[in-house]
This record gives sequence, C-alpha cells and structure tokens, in this order.
Amino acid sequence: MKKDPLFYMANLYPEIGRLLSFHDRGMVEAADNAKDRVLDIIDTILSFRDIIPGGREEWSVLKNFILGYKVLDPYERKILEKYTEPFAYKLMSQYR
Repeated sequence: MKKDPLFYMANLYPEIGRLLSFHDRGMVEAADNAKDRVLDIIDTILSFRDIIPGGREEWSVLKNFILGYKVLDPYERKILEKYTEPFAYKLMSQYR
C-alpha cells in the first residue's frame, strides 16, 4: 500500500476516534498518547509538498482542535470526528 497523503489522512479517522473515546472514559495517558499520534500524522501530512496552501491552513486548524481536545464542546467534537471520515472511505474504495 502506497503511503501517500491520503493514506495518512485516512488513518486520522480511527485515531481521532480513539483519542475521544479514551478521553470520554477518563483514560488520560492513553488519550494523550493518541493525541501525540494524531499530531505526528498531521505533521507527516504537512511534510508532503503536494498539499496546497489552503489545505495546509485546514490541517493547521485541525491541529489546533487536537491540541485543545479536552475543552471541545459537542459541536466542535462532531466537526473533528467528521472532518477525516471521507478520507477513510476514499482510501477504502480504492482497494475494493
């Protein structure tokens, strides 16, 4: 499997789910570890030269959501959860 930006974008979807799930269950260390993995994935995405400037801005906004995950309101959480979902489905559709 080719590890291009889409691969990493798709992997954010389950990792963000884990982050929020750990947080909801009070598993602070596991949530912080998931947060670090999400931030590493975003940094990897931003390292690709084919990410356009507008896309870089979006990923920076997402990064700020992750950094403040502990204080997100329900609406902000929903945005965070839904943002990466389409990338996961797009990647999976390529391997049917």
